[in-house]
Amino acid sequence: NLGHRFLRYELPESFSDHDCLNLNKTPQILGVPLDPPLLVGVIRRGRAAEMIRLQTYAAFSLLATTSAVYYAFSSREQFYPAMVYLSSSKICFVLLLNTGLVAMCTTWQLVKRIFLGTLREAEVEQLNEQSWREVVEILFAVTIFRQDFSVAFLAMVAALLLVKALHWLAQKRVDYIETTPSVPMLSHIRIVSFMVFLLAVDCIFLSRSLMPLIKNREASVAIFFSFEYMILATSTVSIFVKYVFYVSDMLMEGQWEKKAVYTFYLELISDLVHLFLYMLFFVAIFLNYGVPLHLIRELYETFRSFRIRVSDYVRYRKITSNMNERFPDATADELNASDATCIICREEMTTAKKLLCGHLFHVHCLRSWLERQHTCPTCRAPIVPPDNGRTASAQQHGAQPGVQLAAGIGAPGSEGATSENMNRRQAKLEAAASAASIYGRSFAYPPTNTLNRLLFGLSSSAGTWWLATFLRS
Repeated sequence: NLGHRFLRYELPESFSDHDCLNLNKTPQILGVPLDPPLLVGVIRRGRAAEMIRLQTYAAFSLLATTSAVYYAFSSREQFYPAMVYLSSSKICFVLLLNTGLVAMCTTWQLVKRIFLGTLREAEVEQLNEQSWREVVEILFAVTIFRQDFSVAFLAMVAALLLVKALHWLAQKRVDYIETTPSVPMLSHIRIVSFMVFLLAVDCIFLSRSLMPLIKNREASVAIFFSFEYMILATSTVSIFVKYVFYVSDMLMEGQWEKKAVYTFYLELISDLVHLFLYMLFFVAIFLNYGVPLHLIRELYETFRSFRIRVSDYVRYRKITSNMNERFPDATADELNASDATCIICREEMTTAKKLLCGHLFHVHCLRSWLERQHTCPTCRAPIVPPDNGRTASAQQHGAQPGVQLAAGIGAPGSEGATSENMNRRQAKLEAAASAASIYGRSFAYPPTNTLNRLLFGLSSSAGTWWLATFLRS
């Protein structure tokens, strides 16, 4: 139990059995380092125990179902009466449903083991969180299609949940591969095969769902499954194209400058397609059944994501349209006075662009950075300050004392240099204040009182005793 709780809350995302043997990566519990071989044993025994429990449950389910089928055929002696008995008996019916569920779970475990191997802790946590949320939405969908409720409907819903879980794992694994420095060739082969398999499954279920709609030409529960598998298919294509971009950039040794642009366009088109499908699905369900409550969250999140991407794209085009006029070139004295290393690419700079906050970057690195962020990589100040009257007045009032001071104590020749230094200092102060305001509004940084109470509670003896009791439980 201690090992499972330790694995759940203390291990990083990329921690594996091999990393346990690396002493530099071995974590600690309450300051006491764990023995790496012992930790490897804890991990393997925990995984083996889960597999044993699943195998034991599957074996007992298969044994009970086999006994029920044998009793039905031995007592009725004919096929039709035996099948009538199995379908009419509540106990036999529950056993058959349980066996079908076990078969689905076994198939899911087999597919996961073949294409993904052992899941990481981050993947397991994401799977648990999204599964509960998806179950709640499915329950809302059941209330809409209650007249079509049947055993076949439950089986199709269970299959849909399992297929969605595989799609979540595929997306999470592709994200993990993109952030991993070295990935073996076997992992690439498995993830490509996995995405091809998922796309084939989506197309098969989509065709099976569309057949009743085309044949009967009336609204039914097939609308629900058709749209769900259509969205899953488009998501699979988007993940696969994103993976192709990653492989192309890897073959170019990370020198593909257009990767971020194409990835942004891909995500924008994907959100647009999903938004169109959700709106079409919402209208179809609303006209035939009523308000689809299970679609409200997905529709809102898709619309919000699409709106954010469009606003980011407009802001990016506005900033990069006149970069030469907006950001002046750094002089040789400015390059020599500061560290001539670009913080984005970690290479020396011979020519650079200077931001309002005074930091220097390569022009292509700055353009690539603006595709994702609109704050300075060094100080997190906004690259383009908001266009309002307060900023302009602050800059104007900040520049006047510098001019007056230069006029009072300096010669006319030093007036321009002093004014320039004061303006630069004022720009840095405004950038720091803007960055502080951004951090203050962020959820990642709690208020000062809350942070002090949290640190005080953790540093006290009562907090330490509570943490030790929690880990022992």
